[in-house]
Amino acid sequence: MKTLTADKYKRLRIPDAKPQQVFAYANNGDGSITLTVIEAERKEAFPRGSLLKYLTPERDKEQIGILSACVPAPLKAE
Repeated sequence: MKTLTADKYKRLRIPDAKPQQVFAYANNGDGSITLTVIEAERKEAFPRGSLLKYLTPERDKEQIGILSACVPAPLKAE
């Protein structure tokens, strides 16, 4: 049996845990706790080609117009 000690921020370091791994915490009421690994379904954030509908020449002109109103013009060399 391995033992772990919480630091002053109530954190534990689980040696076998992977980065960004999520655990469910259950207090059993008898002084023991149970940690269960949660397996989240991961899907692709943006499937290939799904953002092409936002990349149009009309949209580009609109965005450049908005940007030019927000950003000052470059200084001219005299």
